[in-house]
Amino acid sequence: MMILESARQIQPHLSELRRQFHAHPEVSQHEQETARRVQEELEAIGGYTLRTGIGGSGILADLEGGQPGPKVALRADMDALQITEETGLPFASQNPGVMHACGHDNHITMLLGAARLLAQYKDQLKGSVRLIFQPAEELSPEGGSRSMMEAGALEGVDAVFGLHVWPELPMGTFGTKAGPLMASSDHFSVHIDGRSSHGAKPDAGLDAVVAGAQFVTAAQTIVSRNTDPLQSAVITIGRINGGTRYNIVAGECDLEGTCRTFNPKVRQMVEHRLQEVLDGVCTLSGCTGELKYERGYCSVMNDPQQADYLLKTAAELFGEDKAVRVEEPSMCAEDFDFYLTEKPGAFAWLGTALLDEEAWPLHNCHFTAPEDILWRGSALLAQIALNMSQE
Repeated sequence: MMILESARQIQPHLSELRRQFHAHPEVSQHEQETARRVQEELEAIGGYTLRTGIGGSGILADLEGGQPGPKVALRADMDALQITEETGLPFASQNPGVMHACGHDNHITMLLGAARLLAQYKDQLKGSVRLIFQPAEELSPEGGSRSMMEAGALEGVDAVFGLHVWPELPMGTFGTKAGPLMASSDHFSVHIDGRSSHGAKPDAGLDAVVAGAQFVTAAQTIVSRNTDPLQSAVITIGRINGGTRYNIVAGECDLEGTCRTFNPKVRQMVEHRLQEVLDGVCTLSGCTGELKYERGYCSVMNDPQQADYLLKTAAELFGEDKAVRVEEPSMCAEDFDFYLTEKPGAFAWLGTALLDEEAWPLHNCHFTAPEDILWRGSALLAQIALNMSQE
């Protein structure tokens, strides 16, 4: 197809763009320089009507085709993570303690590549395209997609699509499925109050650390003993902090964790049971406790028709072996779900794993993606919009 050749031709430019974004990562709600560079590129391409400063640094870019038709939205996220990079790349992060460890530098670049291709093939576009450059995807549980939607990102849109680099799939493979693709993501925190005493006199105190440890252990039984084995749930407590000195019974203990589910009923049950577990631990220990549970991202639920359409487009471009119908969803989360609650669409993974090389996971200080995915992702996003306009 002509679009593949056009995408290959812009690969050197895409590599340069990606390296710029990778070297200058910015965390959620601080993507000003990233957004500035995106705006510069869109203005250089030309033909797009821009709205900037949405939700902080978000950008909406509209391209009108020559004939009436549907409006397709394509989305990329722009923020990085608070991780110190250890890839050793010559274009590694220049911002200490900040890194594009989730691959959003690739997402920005691929959508800019699609923008260039769509402008080139504008005469073939029936309808219009809206590009969504979104801040703060990593800012769970709020997420940046909500502010983009409040600003009208999906007004008049008929379908919405997005991609995420994925080290669990072979390089250049596009994978998705109908229904749940990624999990809901909730955040909870627990504060336990006890009473401090000398470490040699535990009977004179109420040990908040012991109560916290009991809560950690008991919370795991929610998955093993309260959840239908045919359903999925993950409870991870990633932080525990208590006590002031090795020979003092701790008077306070704080914990933080996350809950991942697909089924709303399971989600509700986990929240309810966490409170009951905390109440039971406090009754046993004599401590008092408070649970704060924040609902975050919902499960990414792909529209079956649009998921099929995405895979069909990928197969037409790259061959049937590069379009994979994923069997199992991931417990990772994405705030793309909020777009899908408003409009039909689909989210897909783009494989980055190279043969005979270690595939570092997302959110790891060593993660990077081969640059050869850039033109591929750009081509697919552009073709999704072009094909949709022909339906």
